Amino acid sequence: MSELTPQSLRRIVVRSTNWVGDAVMTIPALRELRRILPDAHITLATRSWASDLFSSAGFIDELLISDRKGTFQQAKEWRKHGFDLVLLFTNSFATALIPALARVPNRIGYATEHRSFLLTKAVPVPEWQNTRHEVYYYLNLVKAVGKLVGRQVTTEPIDGSVEISEAAHQLAKTLLEDSGVRRDRPLVALCPGSINSRAKRWAADRYALLADRIMNELDAACVLIGSEAELDV
Repeated sequence: MSELTPQSLRRIVVRSTNWVGDAVMTIPALRELRRILPDAHITLATRSWASDLFSSAGFIDELLISDRKGTFQQAKEWRKHGFDLVLLFTNSFATALIPALARVPNRIGYATEHRSFLLTKAVPVPEWQNTRHEVYYYLNLVKAVGKLVGRQVTTEPIDGSVEISEAAHQLAKTLLEDSGVRRDRPLVALCPGSINSRAKRWAADRYALLADRIMNELDAACVLIGSEAELDV
């Protein structure tokens, strides 16, 4: 890897995680990446189902959607962008192969799935991975970028907020009103489980019990969110 400076990293691509819940946990890391490299053009490569999460985010300049595109097709597309650095939030071999084929000169990610030879900076998986919140796993990668460019990375406090456009606010307000949700009391949203693994789902009767307690003890409105597959519990 050549010597890096903030000025040399004009175009950065971050390969996001594949699922919405995981993508939420990358937000603090993305905010910190923007803070240490304020002048870089940051592209987030993500899936379409997670793209709305970042559509109004001030720490992202561009979204790159890769649904249904093969490895070589994605690599060809990435090469056209002329990225200077890729930061891989994913752990898979395949997602490290794409920037290598695209000839991105600086490739940073965790040393997982025997892919270290595809990376110019393979970051060891931290020993604390299973004992700290997942947001620190992604922040640790941004910390590796900070060391390479001589910028101090801050991991506290955690800021997981995202900007929401006025249009999105109005859409949500209309949806809630049309569904009969009262807005004169707190609103709690429950997302029952995971679309890609039934093992991650809580039993339906447990969600029902929790919703009852929220409504009765907190005097709050309670709604279920998610895809049809997630709500079919």
